[in-house]
Amino acid sequence: MLKKSSLFQSEATPFQVPSLASCDDVYAGLLAKRGELNEGLRMLIASERQLEKDIAADTTPDVRPGVAALLGDGPTAKSANRQKLAAVRADKADHETASRAIEQRIRDAKTPAVRKAIALVRPEWDRRQKVLCEALAVVERAHRDLAMLADDVEAEDIGSSHFGQRPHFLGDARDGHISRFLKESGYAV
Repeated sequence: MLKKSSLFQSEATPFQVPSLASCDDVYAGLLAKRGELNEGLRMLIASERQLEKDIAADTTPDVRPGVAALLGDGPTAKSANRQKLAAVRADKADHETASRAIEQRIRDAKTPAVRKAIALVRPEWDRRQKVLCEALAVVERAHRDLAMLADDVEAEDIGSSHFGQRPHFLGDARDGHISRFLKESGYAV
C-alpha cells in the first residue's frame, strides 16, 4: 500500500481523504476477499512447489494406486504425492479463476465507491478551492496594478527592468490566465 502524503504543508485544517474501502462496505468486502484469495493462492503455489520437489526427489518406482492395490501393495508415497499435487493444482486453478472474477467485481464496485468518496471530500475540496480563488483574485488585482505601473514606467522611457524581477510566470496581465481560471472554477471576480 502506498502511503498518502502531501507535497505541501499548509495551515489548513487537517483533512484525511478516506479510502474507497472506508467509503463503501461492498468495495471493502471485495478487497478483503481478494486478499484471502491471494493468500490462499500463495499457499497453494508453495504447496505445489514442495510436492513437485518431493516427487522429483522420490526414486521409488512409479506405480499407479490401482496397480498397487491389485498387487496387494499399499500406495507409494510418490503416488500419494501425485494425487495431492493433482488436488492442489485443481484448487489453484479454482483460486485463479476466483481471483479473476473478484478483480472484475472490484472494477464494477469502484465507481459507486468513488462516488461515495467524492460526496465525502467535496465540501473540503470546495472550501479549499474557494480559499485559493480568493487569494488568486487578490493576486490578479496586484498583478494588473503592477503591470499598469510597469506600462507607465515604460511610457516615461525609464525601463521597468531597473526595478527587479517581474512575475512573468503569471503571464501577461492582459491575457487573463488567473481570471480565466477563476471563471472556470465558478468564482466570480
